[in-house]
Amino acid sequence: MTLFTLPASTFAMIIASSVSKTKTVFCMSTSLESAGAVLFTLNGGAPFLEKNSTLSLVAPAEITDASRTLDPASSEQLASRAKECSVPLAQVAIWKTPGASGGAIRIRSGGYISPAFTLTDAPQRVAIPFPAPYATGRGVISVEGAADGAVISVSPAWHINSLVGSASLDVVWTPKDPC
Repeated sequence: MTLFTLPASTFAMIIASSVSKTKTVFCMSTSLESAGAVLFTLNGGAPFLEKNSTLSLVAPAEITDASRTLDPASSEQLASRAKECSVPLAQVAIWKTPGASGGAIRIRSGGYISPAFTLTDAPQRVAIPFPAPYATGRGVISVEGAADGAVISVSPAWHINSLVGSASLDVVWTPKDPC
C-alpha cells in the first residue's frame, strides 16, 4: 500500500495490487470542494475513469503567481481578465510518481495549450483557462506529450501510467463568483 499526499486540500490514498498482468488501482479523495472515488485499470491502455474530475479555481490573491506558468503569448490577457473577475483561471498541479521516468507534457484546455513542463517528483502548479465558458461548469482537458507516471491534480487525481501522444479527461467545476 502506498500513501500519497496531494497538494492543496486534496488527500488521496492509492492502493495497488497486481492481478495477472493488469494493475488495478483504487483512489479515494476528499477536498474542500468535492469528494469522489475512482477505479481504473492500467493495462497499457488509457485509464478508465468512473467520475468526472473537478478543476479548482485560482484564488484572486494567487493570480499573479499562477499566471507565470501560462503561455507568454496569452498570459497578460488571461491574467488581466482573471484579476477583473470576468474570466477566472483554473489550476492543476503536475508531477511524476516516485520511481517513474517522468517526461514532458503540455496541457490543452479548450483552445489554449500550455508551455511544455518537465515532470518532477515535486508538484508544480500550472494555471490554465477553464476549457469551456466558466458558467457551463464542464469541459475537457487534454495532456499531450511523452511521459511515464504523470499525475495531474484534479479531484480525484488523474494518473497516466504511460503517455505517448495525448489523453483527454472530462472535467467539471462549480461556477460561482470568482472574486
